[in-house]
Amino acid sequence: MIRKLECYEPSTIELVGSHVCSATAKSRDYYRHPAQDVAHDVFYHYPMIVDPDGSLWAEANRYLLSRLNGFVPVKHRTLESIAGDLAHFRRWLLEEEIDFLSISARPRARPTYRYCTYLHDEIRQGKLKARTAKRRMSSLQNFYRWLETEGFKFAHPLWLEDEAALMFRDARGFQRRKSVKSTDLTRSFRVVKSNDDYSEYIDDGGKLRPLPKDEQAALIQALKAIGNTEMTLAFFLALATGARLQTVFTLRRQNFLDEPYKGAVSHRIKVGGGTPVSTKYGKQMVLLVPLFLYRRVQIYMNSERCHQRMKLSKHIYPEDGDQYLFLTRAGQPYYMAENDPFALLYRSPPRGNAVTQFIRQQLKPELYRHGYEFEFRFHDLRATFGMNLLESFVNQMSKAETHLVVKADMTKALMLVRSRMGHTSIRTTEAYLNYREKYRVALDLQSEYEAYLESMLNEVNTDDME
Repeated sequence: MIRKLECYEPSTIELVGSHVCSATAKSRDYYRHPAQDVAHDVFYHYPMIVDPDGSLWAEANRYLLSRLNGFVPVKHRTLESIAGDLAHFRRWLLEEEIDFLSISARPRARPTYRYCTYLHDEIRQGKLKARTAKRRMSSLQNFYRWLETEGFKFAHPLWLEDEAALMFRDARGFQRRKSVKSTDLTRSFRVVKSNDDYSEYIDDGGKLRPLPKDEQAALIQALKAIGNTEMTLAFFLALATGARLQTVFTLRRQNFLDEPYKGAVSHRIKVGGGTPVSTKYGKQMVLLVPLFLYRRVQIYMNSERCHQRMKLSKHIYPEDGDQYLFLTRAGQPYYMAENDPFALLYRSPPRGNAVTQFIRQQLKPELYRHGYEFEFRFHDLRATFGMNLLESFVNQMSKAETHLVVKADMTKALMLVRSRMGHTSIRTTEAYLNYREKYRVALDLQSEYEAYLESMLNEVNTDDME
């Protein structure tokens, strides 16, 4: 991993603004000209693939560099994922002593098909998920496609390819169709999607589980017992706004400096693109922080505990308001924004690992100590917020007199929940409504059936069971 990759073209010709670089004693100095093939001159946290002998895998690293050519360069985490897939392929090549450029006349002897077979073996042994295998094969195919554009000639096809029609719904809910390239290699990995209508999870950027009211209460009591102020406020912010981990922990002090409008019950905080607060895909949205929570955060910001952590921080920003709202005991951010100028100081910038560690080492043991053994992740708080919000609307609409009013209000509720949670597609928001209707019905039916079984069992003579 290169923390800071500088891209330029070396030249012996001096241009206006050229920067001279000193070479070795046996060679002459050269000038650095702006690179013409990449969008930016500097990239942070750039991955490279290195062979066991310390040498670079030239073709793969050139391919990674080519991914920086777009007007909007690929994000470093995406590039790191691609590099990881290719590194996995490289290790397999070296173990099997296979030349990735040697394409046999026999299809099953070609590197692409042999690697595909290997991935299927890993799946059967439970070492790999089909989704991961499909992604790795896709990364490999893109690499080979790039090789062909670079002039590499292969005597035989690397796979069988055809066009496939993909049906989907856009952000407004309209049915759309687009053509995609499909190969026999990627099609061989069948990723079975769960069709469990009564699942306890909601698909919202991952499998999320809304916490029932009793588990929410237990969670709050456990946080109170532990006494970690940063975690308590962060959890409440997630429960009250539906913000993801990356958003909660990249909030800055400046977001809580303003005085709310007179009579306001919440305070608006803009996050996403154009702000220092991170969101998924940089999506712009507004968090509505309840006034009671906003005031508690302001009290925390003026506390000795908060100022002590700020003093320990090695990141000195132009303004105090640019500092992260929550810092660890060592003065480091829990989650570092991608546009943070200090990110290059870290080989792997903080990405919420300390939060996960807190949940695993402190919060869950405290819950277990009080008899609660439910599983949860920080991201589940987002689904909990969405369900709580929808429940509030449904309770309000229960007073409606006509079916038409209920239907109109439900549509309004979905639109409002969608806006508050920043959903691109209305289908994601509808999943919360479907969850409420189907999962609750399933629980009621299960409860009734269990009561019926219990009554039947009570009629059995206990003497007959001895």
